[in-house]
Amino acid sequence: MNNIPIVSEPNATTPSGEQDSQQQKQQQQQQQQQDQDPSQLAEGGPPTPTPTPPPNHQNEQDTTSALKMNSSSSRSKKRNRDSSQGATGSTSTPAALSSSLQQIHQTLTLSPHFASPSSPSLPAFQALIQSYLIPTKQSINVPHLIRNNMLSSLASLAQKHLNDVPPYVHLNTKDAAPQLSIDADKLTVKGGMRGYRMVRGSQGVEAGGWYYEVEVLQPPSVQEVIQSLPENVRLGEGVREGFRKGLEREQKRAGQIVSNEGGEDASQNQEEEQPSNKKKKRRTDESDEDGGTAAEVDGVQQYSIGGHLRIGWSMRTGELQAPVGYDRWSYGIRDIQGSRIHNSRREDKWGGVGFRPGDVVGFVIYLLDHKEDNSHNMNPNAMAAGGGTSTKKNPNIVAQTNHVRFFKNGAPMGHFIVSRGIKSGGEAFDNIEAGTYYPAISSYMGGTARVNFGPYFIYPPKGLPTGMKLQPMSDIYPKPKAPSEVLDAFKKEKCILKKVEEAITQAIYDAVYLEAEMRHGTYQKHLADHVDFVRGKRMDRGLSTSDLPDPAPTTTAAQPSASSPSGDASESKTEPKTETETAADAGEENVTGTETMTTTVQPEAII
Repeated sequence: MNNIPIVSEPNATTPSGEQDSQQQKQQQQQQQQQDQDPSQLAEGGPPTPTPTPPPNHQNEQDTTSALKMNSSSSRSKKRNRDSSQGATGSTSTPAALSSSLQQIHQTLTLSPHFASPSSPSLPAFQALIQSYLIPTKQSINVPHLIRNNMLSSLASLAQKHLNDVPPYVHLNTKDAAPQLSIDADKLTVKGGMRGYRMVRGSQGVEAGGWYYEVEVLQPPSVQEVIQSLPENVRLGEGVREGFRKGLEREQKRAGQIVSNEGGEDASQNQEEEQPSNKKKKRRTDESDEDGGTAAEVDGVQQYSIGGHLRIGWSMRTGELQAPVGYDRWSYGIRDIQGSRIHNSRREDKWGGVGFRPGDVVGFVIYLLDHKEDNSHNMNPNAMAAGGGTSTKKNPNIVAQTNHVRFFKNGAPMGHFIVSRGIKSGGEAFDNIEAGTYYPAISSYMGGTARVNFGPYFIYPPKGLPTGMKLQPMSDIYPKPKAPSEVLDAFKKEKCILKKVEEAITQAIYDAVYLEAEMRHGTYQKHLADHVDFVRGKRMDRGLSTSDLPDPAPTTTAAQPSASSPSGDASESKTEPKTETETAADAGEENVTGTETMTTTVQPEAII
């Protein structure tokens, strides 16, 4: 037992102490290795094994694998995101969709089938496409808007545009004085209660012969005019006298109506008092019907109190805060005495006739086409009331110059010359300056009028010079095409690329059809209302309606719908007719938009 070695405690603890000292040495060596150059360590012999290299090698492997995993996961996430977005179609072909929208906008702007300065085919659709191309809209999901919201947005936008700019010739609210009141149909205008203010038509003409008419409506009463004046307004002595006489006349008329309702006793008393004033009253009525001397009798008209009108033709440069005929850019006629006015110069004795509520006044402008050589047709010495000479090629046709002429209830104003069966003359203004002229109406003190641009008229013009032909102003505006025709023309342009999602393509096609349907329906409704209006006015005056189309049983509403495009039969019924009028004078030939009537008008106060 004595030979068995006994392990003492110091011997048991020595190895642990040596390990501690070795660890301390290794740490010191590592510190020295960090401070020394690696090449010096290699010269000094094999380095002491340390636990540092294996962990560094393992960390490099872990880092490389982590980077690979991150890159693969990012690629997988991108693929998943692209696949999910591709399933919804939001950004599957962004370049193709952007190119298609740009091509659509370019087509609507430049293509002759859609781009027309006077009558664009798809204005609301074009504005909507342009909004998708605005840079600020890039952050918005355009495909989602097209797929889900395009039709609803287009319907509201197209309806607003149709209310502001109807698809027919109308009074342009953007080319009118703000003091005027224009109805929703854009065909009736009422003046303010101060000076003359003017409104022009939406379309102008620069060549050819054109015609439109205006029905004079009942102006506001003198009492209404006085109530509409501002407080503390300064009025001249003559104007005050006009107000006083006008009020007395209105009160007298109201008293006569009340007394007539009182019974036979009141009527007998009036008959006893009337003989002394019967002769004077007859003169007053005759002067009123003449239309030219009413200003000498009626105090209201004598002092320019009450509604008045000056109507004619004006260029864009004509002043809106003034009457027609105020400057060199407009030519007009005045309701009092039928005076013609141009450049603020009035002429009463030229052959004009005054007009009043119930009358229908017609307006003609004839402009030579400067693209053709018409120098041999012009008569530089022609005067305002007798211009025009026969041509060498056809002596039975009168050569025309740029001129303006007026009508009242279908009968021409001015002076005419008939020589060898050829009728000439009647111009109110001759040799006028060439340019683009627009129908123009100016109103004073509540003067009210309703314009009729055709194609049918209450009083088609008669008594024109031999061989002269006219067109209704409505012809200057192209008729909206049927929705199917518009959609087919749009598809032929091939604006949408094949890479665009089918749902987006169909939404665009539906939007094109919807606006075309709304525009076509609005025009058809206007045409039906126009025919009914002319028919009613002619029947009230005892005029023939044989040239008007038969009343349609139903009219197409101007509301968005999914119905199929209407047939062409309705359009063929409403085509304006061009017929030759057989006038009372031998050798007289007038060509107008409709059949000419010869029955005289019975003036009425039309409200």
